[in-house]
Amino acid sequence: MTIWAIGIGLSALCLLLAGCGYTLVGAPPATGAQTPVTLAVPAVINLTREPDLERRMTSALRRAVVQAPALKLAPEAQASHTLQGIASRFLASATSFDSSDRVVQFRVESRTRIRLTVRQSAQPLLDQEINAWTEYLVSPSGSVRENAAARAAALARVSRQFAEKCRALIEITLM
Repeated sequence: MTIWAIGIGLSALCLLLAGCGYTLVGAPPATGAQTPVTLAVPAVINLTREPDLERRMTSALRRAVVQAPALKLAPEAQASHTLQGIASRFLASATSFDSSDRVVQFRVESRTRIRLTVRQSAQPLLDQEINAWTEYLVSPSGSVRENAAARAAALARVSRQFAEKCRALIEITLM
């Protein structure tokens, strides 16, 4: 066999395999022009003692909605659905210590209840608690600035984790 014959055979095989497609059974046909669900996201209500948590979570949640192709962020008056979040628990606890009993690592956790409703009827479609957590290291030098920056980064991670879990639940609910 020549290299030409092998090349033609491989090309034909690639074209044949490229034509084989998979679709989900029961999935709607791909029309390419699906109208996104409009969603209002009012500020998360903060029932915890953690200052500024509601701003971080609301911002992360709105960003997650904007990035979802099936969802469109809209003002409450124009939205078909409303998503309300209520942060009910925030906990920061030391998880690791060095040989001198100084804290080396913290864990931050949040618990937030979300409620997705059809705006016109206020009918709930989803009522779910979402837990999110992350850990962060404390500065070995004890620098207040570095510790504050590490905590702020951990709060941002917890907020993003909450928002991603929330977006996934909403997309599954609205499918």
